[in-house]
Amino acid sequence: MTLASVVMLFPLTYCVAGELIPFRDTTTSWDNIKTLAAKEKKLVFIDAYTDWCSWCKVMDKETFSDTAVTNFMNEKFVPVQYEMETGFGLVMSEKYRVNAFPTFLIFTPDGKLVSRIIGYHQSKEFLEELNAALDPAKQDNLTGISAILEPGFPQFYKDSFLKGNLRKRPDSATVNSFLASAQDLSNEVAWSVLYRFSYLVTGRYKEFVFKNYDRLKNMYGTSDVGNVVTTFLSTDLAAAIKANDEPGLEKVIAASKKYFSGLNNELEFSYKLGFYSGTNRWTPFANLIDSVKNSASGLDAIIVNNYSWMVYQQCDDKEVIARATTWMRDAIEKSPKYMLLDTYAALLYKNGDLKKAQQYAEIAIETGKKDKEQVQETEELLKKINASIEKKP
Repeated sequence: MTLASVVMLFPLTYCVAGELIPFRDTTTSWDNIKTLAAKEKKLVFIDAYTDWCSWCKVMDKETFSDTAVTNFMNEKFVPVQYEMETGFGLVMSEKYRVNAFPTFLIFTPDGKLVSRIIGYHQSKEFLEELNAALDPAKQDNLTGISAILEPGFPQFYKDSFLKGNLRKRPDSATVNSFLASAQDLSNEVAWSVLYRFSYLVTGRYKEFVFKNYDRLKNMYGTSDVGNVVTTFLSTDLAAAIKANDEPGLEKVIAASKKYFSGLNNELEFSYKLGFYSGTNRWTPFANLIDSVKNSASGLDAIIVNNYSWMVYQQCDDKEVIARATTWMRDAIEKSPKYMLLDTYAALLYKNGDLKKAQQYAEIAIETGKKDKEQVQETEELLKKINASIEKKP
C-alpha cells in the first residue's frame, strides 16, 4: 500500500504536536478508525459532543489545547469527534446510552468499550482519567454490551435521541408496555430502554434493578446502573418534597448509602439541598452550602454556580440572595468564565445592586462573545438592569 492510499483510507486533521489534537475526519468509517488503532497499537478516543454543549466548547478551548494533554493523546490514542445528534454520532449515542455532554468514550481496536469519562475536566484530572483508561486493571469489562452497533432498538427509543424539535419522548405506558413484552430485562435492548426512561418505569422494574444490582453493574457498568438507581431515588425524593415529608428524605438518604457507599456525603448534601429548595427552606439550604463551601473539601465553582442559579430563579429571601451573591463573587475570582459571570450579574440584579450588576453583565457578554458563547440571555438581563437604573430617581 502506498503512502497516498494510506492517507485516503485514514484522512487526518494535521497539526503541530502540542498545539492541536489530530481528531480524525468523521467521514472515515468506524471500521477504518479501528483498523488504524490496531495498526498504531492505540486505543480509540471518541469526544462525544453536541452543538449546544457549552462545556464541550470550554473543554476544546482549555483542556484540549493544553500541551500535556495533546502530547499524551497524540501518543496513546486515535482521537475522533462525533456530534452525537446526527449521523454516526447518533448511532453511538443510542448504542452506548450517551445522555450527558461532554462524554468521552474509549475503545480497544476491536471496538470494545473499556472506559467512559463524563463531564468537563481540567487538564490534570483529565490526564488522570486517561491514564486509568490505559490500565487494563482499571478498564471496564461490560459483558452486556454486544458487538452489534444497532441491535434492534424500538423506534420510540431512537426518536428520543434526535436533535432539537425532532426529538420525541414516549409516555410511561409505551415504556412499561415494551418492558412487559421483553423476555429478558437484562438484555441490551431492554436495559437501554429501562436506562433511558428510568423516570417513567413502574415499581416492578425498579424492584428488578435493585434485586439484580450487582449483576447489572457487571453487564453495563457502575455508572449506568448507578444512574438508574439515582433516578429512582430522585423520584422518591420528589414525592417526599411534595408531601413535605422529612422522614421520606431520610429514607432516600439511607438507600443512597446502601448503594453508593463511596458517595455518602456528596449524595446526602445533594438530597438535602433538593429537599430544602423544594420545600422553600432557603435558610437551611444556604447554611448547608456555607458549611461545605468552608470545609476542607470545599465546593467546585460549577457546583456553586448551579446552586446560586437556583437561588436566583426560585428564592425571594433577601438574606439568602445576598449570600448567594457572595458565593458567586468568590467563584469568579477563581474562575471568571462566562456562565459564572452571568450568574453573578443576575444575582447582583436581584439583590438590587444595579450599577455592579450592569458592570458584570457587560463583562459577561464580552467574555461570552470572546469564547463564542450564546449571550442573548445576558443581553436581555442587561436590558432589564438598564431599565431599572433609568427608573431610579
